[in-house]
Amino acid sequence: MGSSPLLSFLVLTSLVFLFVTPSSEYDVAQEPAPPVASRKISRNSEKVTMSLYYESLCPYCSSFIVGPLAQVLETDLMTILNLRLVPWGNAILDSNNTIECQHGEDECYLNIIHACAINLWPDLKKHFDFIKCIEKQYKAPDRNGAEESWEVCSRKLRLPTQSIKKCYDSGQGKELVLQNGKETDHLRPPHKYVPWVVVDDTPLLDDYESFIHYVCMAYKGKSLPKTCSSHPNTSINKDTSLQSVCHASEERSGDSSGKHQMKMEPLA
Repeated sequence: MGSSPLLSFLVLTSLVFLFVTPSSEYDVAQEPAPPVASRKISRNSEKVTMSLYYESLCPYCSSFIVGPLAQVLETDLMTILNLRLVPWGNAILDSNNTIECQHGEDECYLNIIHACAINLWPDLKKHFDFIKCIEKQYKAPDRNGAEESWEVCSRKLRLPTQSIKKCYDSGQGKELVLQNGKETDHLRPPHKYVPWVVVDDTPLLDDYESFIHYVCMAYKGKSLPKTCSSHPNTSINKDTSLQSVCHASEERSGDSSGKHQMKMEPLA
């Protein structure tokens, strides 16, 4: 009977250990698990964003648009790619709010026409085909003038010319292109030339022609399009800095000041 107090103490201690000590472990185990499944679905459904910063009369921008970009629009890469066109390039906004373009007034004018088209027809295929057509028209040996170039394309693609004219004459086009300029000027690192291609905030620098590789690498989804598997797994990594870009530091063609002021004249 003398051992009864000791036995009671041991039983009580065991009960305390059983009901108190594991409680913290139980609480941790009952914390809700993160929604892994929904997070994966959201990530897989996202597209890779690629932005092309360009100017309408840089020959290398033109070649990139009518060549590689036009070709990729016909592939399944577009199932994972959100392509943005940002016309401004190496233009400058001077102290009196005048836009100065690297390749003259026609370039300032066409940059605005491009910006109007992108705004009027957000569907990529629609505004891209229009811009591609202008680039082809203007670079032809017997090329038309800047205004006639886009009007020909408008008629060819059955797009309303009056919508473009209204965008330009109202000043909306200039505001749109100035927004592009602000975006371009805030690039980090700053752009040094065009074409300047950025894939998910990463500039491709002089390897921009390998954009398919970078888009495929940036995609977080499970199923890659066939275009990725048929494309080389390594970038071209060639130095195009001297031959296939328009440098921002290049002297501007034309008058001795190297400046071309954009004239906002109403379209006929």
